[in-house]
Amino acid sequence: MIKKVSRKRFLKNYPNFAVASPYRNKYFFPETYNSYILYAESRSTIGVCKNISAGATALIKGMGFNEMFFLGDTTSPWLLREHDYKPVKQALEYLEQHKISKSFNGAIEVDELHLPVFLMYLFWLVRCNGVVFTPHFSDAGFNVMISLCQYGNIHFSTLNKQADESFNAAVLNTGLKFLNEERCSGYKIPRRMAANV
Repeated sequence: MIKKVSRKRFLKNYPNFAVASPYRNKYFFPETYNSYILYAESRSTIGVCKNISAGATALIKGMGFNEMFFLGDTTSPWLLREHDYKPVKQALEYLEQHKISKSFNGAIEVDELHLPVFLMYLFWLVRCNGVVFTPHFSDAGFNVMISLCQYGNIHFSTLNKQADESFNAAVLNTGLKFLNEERCSGYKIPRRMAANV
């Protein structure tokens, strides 16, 4: 199941979600317990996409989350930017097929059944600038804050001790690896290049 939630209603329920202020040059990110950067190995970008999706899905399920909520950090709509690159066009079409309109800028609720496919499309949207914002996602209990970056890495923040313990137990069974750097990039990972499409 993929459901739309209005931005206003979502932020009323989750006022500490990561967002940029539309009126000032300010950015809000919730207080974190711990933060990690995870990556998946592969010899191709398509392989990275599949492995990131599979690893993130396994991690989310391993932590016991049934659905995730995705929201852009700005008020820009999900379908603001048109794109010619085939994987991004397919991702935008996927959102349209799930009733995401050209003006919709709210949250998208994705259940565990649809999560692997949604994450693969999100990978391409972020990597190739198919969206003009950073989409963050969290569980219904607001225990974690997650995003994918243009290098194909997962930025995973736990928001409390229990979530951090659950993360550290679940991540061992995902095939994901820790990037032991304060900042990420593609060149720090063997056989990985920065986005160039």
